[in-house]
Amino acid sequence: MSKQNNVMKKNSPLTPRTRPARGCLLFIIGLPLIYYGIFFAFRGPLPSNPQLLAHRGGPAHAPENTIAAFQNAIESGADWIEMDVQQTKDGVLVVIHDETVNRTTDGTGRVEDLTLEQIRALDAGDGELVPTFEEVILLARESGVLILPEAKSPHLYPEIEKNMVETLIANDYEQKAMIQSFEHDSLEIVQKINADINVCPLYGLGTLSLSDPQLGEAKTLCPMAEMIVLNPWMIRQAHTDNRQVFVWFGVIEHPIAMRFMLALGADGLIVDDPGALAEILDR
Repeated sequence: MSKQNNVMKKNSPLTPRTRPARGCLLFIIGLPLIYYGIFFAFRGPLPSNPQLLAHRGGPAHAPENTIAAFQNAIESGADWIEMDVQQTKDGVLVVIHDETVNRTTDGTGRVEDLTLEQIRALDAGDGELVPTFEEVILLARESGVLILPEAKSPHLYPEIEKNMVETLIANDYEQKAMIQSFEHDSLEIVQKINADINVCPLYGLGTLSLSDPQLGEAKTLCPMAEMIVLNPWMIRQAHTDNRQVFVWFGVIEHPIAMRFMLALGADGLIVDDPGALAEILDR
């Protein structure tokens, strides 16, 4: 009888061995609930009109950074089309993400070493061409959609900031554009060239604060979603400073993640799948 009692005691959920494990589990579950609960209590009002920004036009539906992708994004109800801008050997602004054409086209080589003619001879997917920055602006003008061009690797391209500003002004689209970059010095150059053009500093992995004395006049900030998960107070601080926050996703883009970012107070989401976000926003 005593052996049976011992067995029962060992298997009992109330034994001293299981209590610390349960306490640890409750702590692990409870801490995030407390953390986010405090944030939601002080979050403030949600943005009334969250913005849909199509990342590279929306590679979930068409080859990235192509006219087909941007056209699809516009038809999906995007408020903004986001794109990457680099510069050819002969000084033409083209819309392509990488510093080389290797990944996104059927060619090879660095963008800075190729002429526009050489790049335009490449297939960017499904027969699409690598568009020029001006071509994308002209497409945007047809529908009035806003544009979020990123000065990509600006340290590689002499006067790319000046060329981007001049192209926007030449096409009368400077008031419907906002230039972004991870290289914040480049955005300072944009502001010095034309203070009326809005800029948006990008923040990546490891950035848990959006304070940037160099770009104190920036009205919009673009942090990484994964960092917002760790520190949602960045959104609260930005709103306190009368700034808006457009969030971009590293690896966790999913409808659940989109909804969570919106619940945290993001003013807009930069997404690969504009159709999915359009459904969430009931567009």
